Amino acid sequence: MNNYDFLKKVNIVEFVKRGVIPIHVMDYLLIYETYLSELKQNKKNVSIVYCSDKFNLSERTIRRIIDFMTN
Repeated sequence: MNNYDFLKKVNIVEFVKRGVIPIHVMDYLLIYETYLSELKQNKKNVSIVYCSDKFNLSERTIRRIIDFMTN
């Protein structure tokens, strides 16, 4: 089970309230889901660039988020 599957199964808000999961992971979840929806229409690199522009983050940061969610 990767991090994305785990976060989809648990009540992430409750874990954030208790301090188990940092709040930025909720942002990661939104960014990763946007990436997945873009990936259905575009190639990987184009999807990363789109997310980078939409969330005003570097492409490297988007790649780190993808790596975090797929581990």
